[in-house]
Amino acid sequence: MAQAAANKDVLSNPDNLRILSNVLKTNVAACTSIGSFFLPQIGLIYMDMLGLYRAVSGIISETVAKEGESRAMLLTTSSDTQRIIGQIATKTPKIRQLRTVKKEILKLVETYIRKAEDLDAVNSSMIPPLLDAILGDYHRNVPEARDAEVLNVMATITSRLGVGTSSYMTRTLTRCFLESAHAASSAYP
Repeated sequence: MAQAAANKDVLSNPDNLRILSNVLKTNVAACTSIGSFFLPQIGLIYMDMLGLYRAVSGIISETVAKEGESRAMLLTTSSDTQRIIGQIATKTPKIRQLRTVKKEILKLVETYIRKAEDLDAVNSSMIPPLLDAILGDYHRNVPEARDAEVLNVMATITSRLGVGTSSYMTRTLTRCFLESAHAASSAYP
C-alpha cells in the first residue's frame, strides 16, 4: 500500500490492483470477524490506506476528466456530451479496478468505525485524516467519479460519533449535493 501511494506507476498494473483489492477485502473480513480487536492492524495500515485512497482517486479523476474532454472535443464542445463520456470512462476495466480499491478502503474504515468501542480515540485520531482524504477528494472529483460509499461512511460516522462531528463534513456534503442537484436539473429540465 505504501508503494502504491508513493508511486502511481504501481497502480497502472492490473495485477497489482487485484492484489490490493484482495488484501483490502481480507482486512474487511478480518475486521468484521474480530471487531474492535482489529485496532493494531488498522493502526499499522491506516495512513498508508488513506495515501492509497488519494492516489487512486487522483488517477480516476484525471482519467475521467481527460477522457471526457478529449472525446467531447472530437464530437462537440457540449458539456452534456462531456459528462456522458465521463460516465462511460468510469466503466472502463482500469477505472473499475481502481474504484474497487477505493470502495474496499471505504468499506474497511466503515466496518472498523461500526465495530470500534473507544469512540473518543476514533474521533480524535482517525476521523480528521479520514475527512481530509475522502471529503476533499469527494468535493474535487468530477461528479461521475464520486462514490456513494463515501456517503455510507459519513452516515456511519454521524450515527456512531454524533451529529456534530464536523461542520466541514456537513458543508462539503451539502455543497456536493447542491452541485449534483443543479447539474441534474439543468441536464433534465
